[in-house]
Amino acid sequence: MKTLKMIPMLLLLLSFIACKKNKDNSTIAASELSNYQLVVTLKNQMGTDLRVFYFTSNGNEIIAALEGLNIKKTQRVIIKNDSFTFDELGNGSTTYKFSFAKDVNGTLSFKSVSFINKADISMSVEASYISKLSDIQGDFDIQDYTYENINQPNGLSFFKNTNNWRWSISANKGTYTKISRGAWKGTLDGKSYFALSIKENYKGLLRTFMLMKGEDANFYKFGLI
Repeated sequence: MKTLKMIPMLLLLLSFIACKKNKDNSTIAASELSNYQLVVTLKNQMGTDLRVFYFTSNGNEIIAALEGLNIKKTQRVIIKNDSFTFDELGNGSTTYKFSFAKDVNGTLSFKSVSFINKADISMSVEASYISKLSDIQGDFDIQDYTYENINQPNGLSFFKNTNNWRWSISANKGTYTKISRGAWKGTLDGKSYFALSIKENYKGLLRTFMLMKGEDANFYKFGLI
């Protein structure tokens, strides 16, 4: 009889613990991500890969888009405890989790970035960037600018009022299409490329760089000059 009386109390306690565990203590809203762009570089034994995440509004919902060289995926943003998880393939095998912090001015930064690829456990986050859209060299501000390869004597240039670009290793012009601010996909000499702009400290100075992933499986980094 005593045991029977304890059952309701145990159920109530379990319910309280579950509610506490599921409580959302977020200090940011999904809508705040609309002002930002996220970039992740991924490293495994084969080399470096590249992803960009950008955000748009759809009524009352915020939609996140992920793009890479040969991939595009969208999903609704759900913020829980100031974190957001993106499922790249929609089956839980490749996921990204971004945890955010916010300073007194309301500016967001990464608290942590984690990544799981069940098909390739050697793949991990090499670098991650969170940028305000207003700080990104883009929306075709890249036009009429030149970027120099930081490791080799070659560079990229973009032609104003056109969708043409040139890489100095080729005698031909390529074409490109804008994805989001500072990010684009293009072709040159029959090969596909995906690139985007970021800012980071380099030798003590904040510089603009263009990261690029090629169909040749190589990863390139160019500095704005």
